[in-house]
Amino acid sequence: MNIGFLLLCDHSEAVNGKLYLTGGGWNVLRLPELPHEWSFSIGLGIDVAWHETNSPHETGRPPGLPEGQEQRLVMSIAATAAFATAGPHAAVVQVNGEELGRARFYLMEALPEEMGMA
Repeated sequence: MNIGFLLLCDHSEAVNGKLYLTGGGWNVLRLPELPHEWSFSIGLGIDVAWHETNSPHETGRPPGLPEGQEQRLVMSIAATAAFATAGPHAAVVQVNGEELGRARFYLMEALPEEMGMA
C-alpha cells in the first residue's frame, strides 16, 4: 500500500471513487486563540497493489481488473482536534501500525487584526 494523495481541507466527501473538497491543500492554520478546538477534513487516497486486494483488511478486486493494476481507495475523514500549542503539527496515516504518510501543517494564533478585531 502507498499513499496516492493526502490533503488537508476545510471539507471533503468521497463519492464513487472521487474526492470532492472545499478549501483544500492548506499547510498553515490560523486560529483565533489557543487552546482551540477545530474541525477539518482529510482527503485521502490509498493505492492498494493488485496482490494485496481480496484479503480481509483490504479492498476487493472487481471483475475484469487487469492483473497488476492498483486499486485506489478514496476516503474523506472528518476530524476535530483540540489544539493547545502553536507550531508544527501533522495528520499521520497509519495502516496496521505502519506509517504510510503525513500531511504537515503549521498552527498559528492569529493576530487581532487578522480576525477583524483591530
